[in-house]
Amino acid sequence: MTLVGRQIGRYRILEQLGSGGMSVVYKGLDTALDREVAVKVLHPHLAGKDESRKRLAREARAVARLHHPNILEVFDFSAADAQNAYIVTEYIRGHTLRQYLDEGGLEPPEIAAMIIHELAAALAHAHESGVIHRDLKPENVMVREDGVLKLMDFGIAKLLETEERMTVTGTLVGSPAHMAPEIIEGLEAGPEADVFSLGIMLYAFVTGRLPFTAPNTTATLKRILDGTYEDPRRRVSSLSDELAEIIATCLARDRHHRYPHAGRLRDALADYLTGLGFPRVGEELASFFADPPSYKKAARQRLVAALLERGERFLAEKRTPRALAHLNQVLALDAQNPRALAMLEGFNRARRRQLWVKRGLQAGAVLALCAALGTGGYLLWRQPPSPPVSVPPAKEAPPPPAEASSLELPTRAPLPLPDVPPTVPPPLEPTEGPATTQKKAPVRPPEVSVPPEGKTEAHRPAKVHVSILVRPYGAIQVDDTPPSPQPLAQHDLQLTPGPHTVTVRCEWCEDAVDTIQVAPDAENVFRLRAQLKGSRLSFDYQPAEAQVRVGEEQRTARDTLEHPFDIQSPRGPASFQHRVEYEVSHPGYRTEKRAVMVEPGKPIILRGSLVAE
Repeated sequence: MTLVGRQIGRYRILEQLGSGGMSVVYKGLDTALDREVAVKVLHPHLAGKDESRKRLAREARAVARLHHPNILEVFDFSAADAQNAYIVTEYIRGHTLRQYLDEGGLEPPEIAAMIIHELAAALAHAHESGVIHRDLKPENVMVREDGVLKLMDFGIAKLLETEERMTVTGTLVGSPAHMAPEIIEGLEAGPEADVFSLGIMLYAFVTGRLPFTAPNTTATLKRILDGTYEDPRRRVSSLSDELAEIIATCLARDRHHRYPHAGRLRDALADYLTGLGFPRVGEELASFFADPPSYKKAARQRLVAALLERGERFLAEKRTPRALAHLNQVLALDAQNPRALAMLEGFNRARRRQLWVKRGLQAGAVLALCAALGTGGYLLWRQPPSPPVSVPPAKEAPPPPAEASSLELPTRAPLPLPDVPPTVPPPLEPTEGPATTQKKAPVRPPEVSVPPEGKTEAHRPAKVHVSILVRPYGAIQVDDTPPSPQPLAQHDLQLTPGPHTVTVRCEWCEDAVDTIQVAPDAENVFRLRAQLKGSRLSFDYQPAEAQVRVGEEQRTARDTLEHPFDIQSPRGPASFQHRVEYEVSHPGYRTEKRAVMVEPGKPIILRGSLVAE
């Protein structure tokens, strides 16, 4: 029976938005605050069961503890003795992510990586609070009109630290095609299960199909347990090896081989995207959802430029496999790119020259060896005769042939030396050929080149390639060398093995100093974090005497206008912004707990009014 037109508590039900296995979602009006809300009402056949009511209340309490811009906010939920069991959340004007996917694909793959980054950031906050979603799929993600993603439906989330855990033993709760193997096996589901589901979504966004598909649910679950799926690069040639590796890590059959929680996945995607010139993911997605065709075209051009620059650098550094991988990715995005084609042609010409030079050297070596063997055999047979030796006539050796083949070397023992006193050199007889071939030079030790006195130079070890990844980005200065000209997310340079001091700085950063140890025979990749500047947070709230708490500090809203909170930015966040939680309270008013995204060096004034109880 529909509830449209009825009143539930202070909420007037306006229209039905959707229905699920546990509840019906309605659009409602909060008559006390005069604002639109979403009301999730438990099905009547479940509302009478204590287990179902507890599960709905648990969902409300779990999500109410989460304050993140990408998580649907919970406003209210029904009392235990209410006739209807319901939960009230913010109302989102927009569409589900599934609807966007049905309208068009996500190409290039980096757009899919951006979406998963935002969802991973939301889940990282949930995992830190002990909440597991366990039912991640595009249908449970809303895209607000301004392009902000909202993760919703924590209906089967489980609090990790709660002693009174409510599990559905022996049953599958969630969407089979997005389900982690451990959930199918009835094992305890941790943050790794959500990481697996995010990996499935990332694979599906990139390729347009799920990694584990079969005609029925049982066969689908079996494929997930088998852990085999098609390499996404076979279907999408523009997919980079780095992003394919991130997908593979998420979809590992053994949960201990995945990212341990969503925060690690978020950071991996942030490093990948910032390295390609996409450090502010939220702003990029807002532009994408505002005009997908135009954004795709522009993003493709930016990727091509970044990949070409990388490819040229890798070719110059003789890192051929990585250079070719980047050029192949460029041609997958732009098949007729003249710069990439010219680079490949130049590389092929160089390879052909190297091949011909190598073959010439091999042929020359063979000829030189043959000549050496021929000359050596000839000279050996043309040596002067030894002094007479008493030999029985019956065993007199036949005279040597007049000419010996260069390939037929004698195998007999060396001729006996004449019995001559050591102080008297044996007489030399004139023979054919150059004189230098008749007189053997004394054996000398190898000569060692010694520089003149006062000009001895210290040994200088060869420089090796070093990559310094800066989160979110920044200019770097290594030791006493001049700083880099531009603030980047990735710096590639040549350094000598050993310790080096690196200073990271940017327009919105304080100087951050780190020491790196460069190894001579290793892949030297260092991840450094910029120290973002702090910010100032003020509250223009009513009533003005309301107490505002930020961290361990507390003061009235009126006082914050004259003495704002000094917000220290964390070092090297995954994105340029970071989240700050605050609480506003006053006797007789409902306490407000929210979060705000703070930018480094930028003062913020929050305005609002508390609601009377």
